[in-house]
Amino acid sequence: MTRTDGERSITYTDDRGRRLSIETSDDIIARAWNALERHVPLPGGAAIRVLKRIPLTGGLGGGSTDAAAFLRLARRAWNLDLSDDDLRQIGAEVGSDVPVCLLGGVVRMVGRGELVSPLPEASSDWAVLLHRPEIPVPAAKTATMYGSLRSSDFRRGDATTNLAESMTNGKPLTQDDCVNSFDRPAREVMQGLAPAWRRMGAAIAHASLGLGIEPVTPLLAGAGPTMFAILQPETAERAAQRLGQANAFTHIARALPRDRATAIRAD
Repeated sequence: MTRTDGERSITYTDDRGRRLSIETSDDIIARAWNALERHVPLPGGAAIRVLKRIPLTGGLGGGSTDAAAFLRLARRAWNLDLSDDDLRQIGAEVGSDVPVCLLGGVVRMVGRGELVSPLPEASSDWAVLLHRPEIPVPAAKTATMYGSLRSSDFRRGDATTNLAESMTNGKPLTQDDCVNSFDRPAREVMQGLAPAWRRMGAAIAHASLGLGIEPVTPLLAGAGPTMFAILQPETAERAAQRLGQANAFTHIARALPRDRATAIRAD
């Protein structure tokens, strides 16, 4: 982010330096900029270059992360008199997932997701295997997914409450603790997701059995199509090697302490 006299520009590139085309209506940084201007006067413009490493429309909160990074950078670059709570309130106007990206770390989200509270740091003993198959994604993906939900897909929220209590009490996170109401509709709406799901499950099973570990079932991340599994690091590495043979985004993520996560987003 570079300050300018008044001009405003946002450029997106991937990690190969290729420019990405994002419709103005889909540009979450532009929406965050507009939301910020509704709350405080901005002393000039800026040129913003975004290096996208999180896949577009992947269900991993990449857009929300971009918006959160912009709000932090704008506060610092323009020396704005805004508290962390102020930023989260502005972020909630932009999208329900922006506040959690501003807070960082392990977080409990309530309401529509905009009300966030920190939980104890997650253990660094596990890894998260992420796999985003190269399949078509419907237009207005999230709205389409919500429109495909049935009453039977919803839960009372016990899983979330129990998981928050377990982590507060120091219990390690496992795949069995995780649920996603979009699991069923995603496989029906997104053509090609079901076979990709089976391929990821098979890769995890092969890696797990080779180490004498009980395999776990992949889950959908957000509204998809990225899937994830919480695994021991060696299991994740082995499964990733098998999945890496496919034409898809495959990545192993590890938990970051909250102070490191937010510091990175502020740079």
